Amino acid sequence: MEPLDITVIAVYFVLLLAIGVFFSNKMKSSSDMFAAGRQSPWWLSGISAYMTMFSAGTFVVWGGIAYDHGFVAITIALCNGVGAFFAGMFFAGKWRKLGLNSAAEFINLRFGKAAFHFFTWFKIFMVIMYGLTLYALAVMLCPLIPLGEGNLLVDSATGCLSVDWACLILGVIIVTYTVCGGLWAVLITDTLQFFVLLLAVGMVVPLILKKVGGLGEFTALAPEGFLRPTAPGYSWYFIVGWVFTAMFGLGGEWAFIQRHLCVPTPRDAKKACYLFCGLYMTTPFLWMLPPMIYRVIAPDADAEQAYILACKEVLPAGMIGLMIVAMFSATASTISSMLNVFAGVITDSFYSNLIRPKSSKRGLVAAGRIFTVVLGIWMMAGAIILPRLASYRFIAIMYASIIGPSLFLPTIWALWSKRISKSAIWWTLIFSIVCGVMVKFGFGENGFLASIAGFSWLTALIQNHPREADLSIGIFVPLFVLAFFELSSRKTSPEWQNLQNAVDKYSKMEVPALVTNLPAKVMAASLALLAVLMAGMSFFSDQKNVLIAASIMLLFCSAIFMAIIYFTSRKNDKKLIDDKPDDENK
Repeated sequence: MEPLDITVIAVYFVLLLAIGVFFSNKMKSSSDMFAAGRQSPWWLSGISAYMTMFSAGTFVVWGGIAYDHGFVAITIALCNGVGAFFAGMFFAGKWRKLGLNSAAEFINLRFGKAAFHFFTWFKIFMVIMYGLTLYALAVMLCPLIPLGEGNLLVDSATGCLSVDWACLILGVIIVTYTVCGGLWAVLITDTLQFFVLLLAVGMVVPLILKKVGGLGEFTALAPEGFLRPTAPGYSWYFIVGWVFTAMFGLGGEWAFIQRHLCVPTPRDAKKACYLFCGLYMTTPFLWMLPPMIYRVIAPDADAEQAYILACKEVLPAGMIGLMIVAMFSATASTISSMLNVFAGVITDSFYSNLIRPKSSKRGLVAAGRIFTVVLGIWMMAGAIILPRLASYRFIAIMYASIIGPSLFLPTIWALWSKRISKSAIWWTLIFSIVCGVMVKFGFGENGFLASIAGFSWLTALIQNHPREADLSIGIFVPLFVLAFFELSSRKTSPEWQNLQNAVDKYSKMEVPALVTNLPAKVMAASLALLAVLMAGMSFFSDQKNVLIAASIMLLFCSAIFMAIIYFTSRKNDKKLIDDKPDDENK
């Protein structure tokens, strides 16, 4: 990397930490820290949810699939957009109407304390999984950071920054701004990171197309079947299944539920989901092109490194630093969201209720920050340990297709059903885990059931279509169990009434919040600062036009947020006037 790249990275990290410190003084209660006081604008929640789905894993896993198989990576990414549309239609507004503070509170009311404790501690244990996204980022970035021999942080085998040290350094940065600014810092930095990512990749695509000779030349040189919407191992059955996986994840994963709860109204929650849908129905064409085109340039490259190698091939000094920042941003958004959500659950549901029921608001904020640090350390441990146990792609796809739906579906089903009770959760988990183990290990290669003659046809089917088998188990087994309990139950579950009583209580107490324009102000200022940085870099770069274009794009985005500030202020003023008593209006 050039000194200009290092400058860009340093300035950006300072900006992230400054945002966290700026919002630290606004953390007056646990609601501020973990629910943004229900004042988040819908566009902020939507972009944040989008970035929470996005991570360095997108570059490593799906970027690797794009390099290996081509257009199917775009097809899979589009599934997230379709899933978001249905999640917005059926789940987002429903969650916001409940008026609860978190998904954990819903579990406690709807299924009782045993289910609440299981879900909470299991999900907190699984925070270690998010260390894999940190590892994926470190794997891409370390080859770009050579260090001298004898340096404490050097990997002796490569002469570059050690992956383990990179995981720790990057993890500390993410934990720091999440601890300081709570959910507000997460939402704001997610949105800032979205624009940085858009800018960086938006620069890569035209440059790498130019290098390969244009779009026509790329399509002519692409391997056979490279531009088809499916590929071996990623059939239409898998594609449709992934739509359901995305929909259930957006409707039932706690980090996304938090995005539905932090906005002022159910309508805002739906709008945020539809924005997520629009972004994921358009941007994958941009995200996945660099590794696809790089396949034509370097057919024998490491698929997991293809994305960063494509960027390195065409970006000028300074823009490599921006691309590194963009990839860090994608990872940071996912990890910071999870840390905030689960620190909130521990603070509100355990510390506040069981350990110190009389704790002050500031005491809860302090406790939340401590729990965020603890979870951050646990996550960084996962970044170092898990990659030594199995490949990142294997773990990521298996968790998303098998384990995830068995946890999401009972929660989503219970949003609508009066009949299912807590026993449905346990049987759903038991059947899903047993079937998952049988499919993955019983009928896999050298599996303990594969040699049974009567199961030879099933063994061949599963081994020839492993990903489709994972999705079938992950989706259909939980649905079958839940449908059985729904049809066999004749009475309304007692926990359903507990939920309705709580919802009625909250609806009487809740005062609709005004949408704050503070996020738009922070975004306008941050993007303007980055625009000035890009313009300044143009004096030291050979490709001045690229950096000047980047600066203009950032200024344009800053102007958009200035317009949002203006219209939000007018809307709030009108609401304040309409909410006044009639005699005051007169």
